[in-house]
Amino acid sequence: MTPRVAASQSRGIVVVGAGLVGPVAAMYLARRHGPVTVLEQRPDPRGTSTRADRSLTVILSARGWRVMEDLGLAERVRGLCLPLKGRMGHLPDGSTDFTPYSRDGSPIWAVERRRLQHLLLDAAAATPGVELRFGQRVHAIDLDGPRVTVGDDSGTHRLSCTRLLGCDGARSAVRAAMVRRGARERVGTLELAYQEINLPLPGCDPEIMHYWPAGDALFGAFPMLSADLFAGSVFLRREGPAPSFAAASSPEDRARQFHDLFPQLTAHITDLRDQLAVKPVSTVSLVRCDTWVHGERAALLGDACHAMAPFMGQGMNCGFEDARTLVRLLDETGDWGAALARYQDVRRADGDSIADISHEHYRTMSRLPGQSETELESAVIRRLQDLFPGRFVPLYERCAFSEQSYASAWADEQALRRVARALTRSHGTAVRDLTDDQLRRHRLLV
Repeated sequence: MTPRVAASQSRGIVVVGAGLVGPVAAMYLARRHGPVTVLEQRPDPRGTSTRADRSLTVILSARGWRVMEDLGLAERVRGLCLPLKGRMGHLPDGSTDFTPYSRDGSPIWAVERRRLQHLLLDAAAATPGVELRFGQRVHAIDLDGPRVTVGDDSGTHRLSCTRLLGCDGARSAVRAAMVRRGARERVGTLELAYQEINLPLPGCDPEIMHYWPAGDALFGAFPMLSADLFAGSVFLRREGPAPSFAAASSPEDRARQFHDLFPQLTAHITDLRDQLAVKPVSTVSLVRCDTWVHGERAALLGDACHAMAPFMGQGMNCGFEDARTLVRLLDETGDWGAALARYQDVRRADGDSIADISHEHYRTMSRLPGQSETELESAVIRRLQDLFPGRFVPLYERCAFSEQSYASAWADEQALRRVARALTRSHGTAVRDLTDDQLRRHRLLV
């Protein structure tokens, strides 16, 4: 039997999704464009402790901080964060390799996702004009209305609205409605999955992200604010021969596999088997979409249009920047149709670029010394960045410590790599012997 749908309720702007980007978009819009209703299918996370209290860490960098400052939340958010000045690679031979996140020592900031989401929901609930509604299951979306049909404990309701924003993640119902109208999407799953493991790391600097590369696997750990522990994640292939999650199905097998990959860590994890028995194996969704807007009525933000690998720490920052960019364009144009069209043009290239950058960064971190065919080229790049600090800025620094568009940052990085590749082809290993003056005057650099 078809469920009875209650008569339409009129809303202003409807935001689907109350993860991280949804509350941010709601706060921005309610202050400028009237009432905003946020619909979330899950229960209010502030009153539940399911799957608990996962310790997943997210990163705030320059783009995210700009949004927190715009919303007047920077001071409160900073109280939840830990500064990280760089990453330390712990290599199998016992040596370490430290990479600062920025050349001037500026940190990025780590925060537990759960704590940040709670703060953003509290702030959104306190914003005049914002209504948060949990337990709202989206059954149907009419983009032309726009209208959203939702079900909850009291029945099925149809909400009419002036604008509809999809902030509902990789499995976005709003994107699905756009696909039914002709948008093309690429949805997949990263070949890697991960499992969380919390552990003490005595002797490890708590102001650094630590990681252990193993070629076909990677373990990364962030310090936690709430405990004298690090929040770690082991990344392995989902399928295929060992090392992979498919090759080790039982907790005992996973513990043995972990020990084989990271023997220097197992002494610090007295409950390794127990954690591997209860912590879920999580996959990483990947999303690209060629259409982010529907006329002047609807738009996608965050993972709904650009879910990416997590290795650059830019997924959340990119989603926050989506919201800020949309509102800025609305302020500039005063017209939803013009603003949404421009939003798609500006942000789609950025979303594709940071997704490419993020996927490549995993290969950089997991690679062991001697595995790369481009080590000489990488050494040349580092030297050029030292010799021309204003001209050649490290890619990570461009993404995390500036608001340069991701597409532009990626284009600059490709140009730098072309120069380094040409130098190594021209001189071979003798490129290492070129003096600083010879490099500064080189025909490829003048």
